[in-house]
Amino acid sequence: MHDVSGIERFPGSSGEATLSSDQAERLRRLVAAPRSTQQPDPMSTAHAMSVSPEKARERVRSVRLARAIAVSSGKGGVGKTNLAVNLAVSYAQMGQRVVLLDADLGLANADVLCGITPRATLEDVVTGDRTLEEVMVHAPGGFRLVPGASGVSRLADMGQLQRRSVLEQLMALERTTDLVIVDTGAGIGANSMAFAAAAHTIVVATTPEPTAIADAYGAIKTLAARGVRDGLQLVVNMAMSEDEGRAVHARMDRVARAFLSMRVDYAGSIPHDTAVPMAVRRREPVLVGAPQAPASRAIRQLSRVLAGEGVPGGTESQRAGFLTRLVGFLAHR
Repeated sequence: MHDVSGIERFPGSSGEATLSSDQAERLRRLVAAPRSTQQPDPMSTAHAMSVSPEKARERVRSVRLARAIAVSSGKGGVGKTNLAVNLAVSYAQMGQRVVLLDADLGLANADVLCGITPRATLEDVVTGDRTLEEVMVHAPGGFRLVPGASGVSRLADMGQLQRRSVLEQLMALERTTDLVIVDTGAGIGANSMAFAAAAHTIVVATTPEPTAIADAYGAIKTLAARGVRDGLQLVVNMAMSEDEGRAVHARMDRVARAFLSMRVDYAGSIPHDTAVPMAVRRREPVLVGAPQAPASRAIRQLSRVLAGEGVPGGTESQRAGFLTRLVGFLAHR
């Protein structure tokens, strides 16, 4: 383990729940069982996963699936969820159909930042008590929120019919949405990294503090070990200046090139802005409550940068779909 000014230190486990070996094995067979009498839907990604890889890729190519952006961090307290919520607002204001999936399995709180008290979560979809449409709520700024997505990690425990019902609802959502933003749990726990690795673009949030930088590098190193080599974007939150943000990125990119043989792109910085904690106290996104604040302008610029990083449906990895990739990562973690 090399010591590069503290960056190479690995953060500890976030303490979130992970899948057992039995659950992982069931996830590998998640969509393999055929339907009894119903004709398979050739547009269903669930069905595509039960046929040959070549046919699956061909069928998925014909479906325009939502692009997925994961917002991750090496530690808590760097503004990850706030960033995810406001990115969702920004893209919705750009005319995109946006769904925010709150995938923080331990401390799901995107609803709190939106001033929403959800009556149901994805857990209720998993149990069959609600449909996905019933669980999703409209959030301030024009996007839809799937609250408390911890139910996704329980897919392996479900019966065949219920699994298919939940998967088909989620996959239908991918076909009717332009963008899925995933607020992952902080840290390098297995489920957090699986959600991040399954996305087409991964935003790693940090602050200029040395501990946050070191932990952000730990997250990048863990993602690299999972095979992620591109699509990584660093965002420096609470920066005192743009120069400070660029300096943090230069340090991170230099170490990643030297020890991981990969580069980390710079998406931008969000300035330290008192409008942000004021919006949090009001339980509303800063882009809604203070649209002209410096942080709001920076987040809109960040959304434009990320929009240019990838085009929905433009590459084979994006055509694969977020959920299909997520199931694979959870099953083979």
